[in-house]
Amino acid sequence: MARWIACALVVVWVGVSWGQGALEDFPIGVTAMTWRVTSGGLSSPQELSLRVEGKPGGLYRIELGVTAEGTPAELGTLGFLGSALFVQASGVQVDLSSLLVLSRRRETLRVGESYVLPGGAFLARERAPIAGVECLVGEFRPADRVGTVIEIGFALRDPVYFLPLMRVHEGDRVTFEMVLTAYSRP
Repeated sequence: MARWIACALVVVWVGVSWGQGALEDFPIGVTAMTWRVTSGGLSSPQELSLRVEGKPGGLYRIELGVTAEGTPAELGTLGFLGSALFVQASGVQVDLSSLLVLSRRRETLRVGESYVLPGGAFLARERAPIAGVECLVGEFRPADRVGTVIEIGFALRDPVYFLPLMRVHEGDRVTFEMVLTAYSRP
């Protein structure tokens, strides 16, 4: 559980650097986002919600919510949040830094094209809506992790603070999934 909570906070913290939505991209009013997070190490799906309120005068208000259910062992370290450098999936570190350049150029990526990156390769599979947000969905295959495929969804138009989709496949198993389940904007 502590890994998931740290992951959730890092996800929000690095959201702007991923280029999915800088604060100035959010309109005046409330934009609300909710992700469902599942992992092999969690007894039930968890929920991460984020509200970004654009206010007049260039001010913003951010509210982050975590809904977690689990055993005392899973929830016991809830207060010790932050500090993870990688998104962690069931205790396995997944370094997504090589995808940063693709995230910044996501509107120029073409469906059916492969992109070779320093840490692996990305195949742009399709354009598809995720919770009403138009996304480019593809798969990243890390060079150093044979048998691992990470499905990624990049938001194309709507400001989303982090990836609408991240699903880690280890062989035939999904070991981590974070998917945008609800999205609204003014």
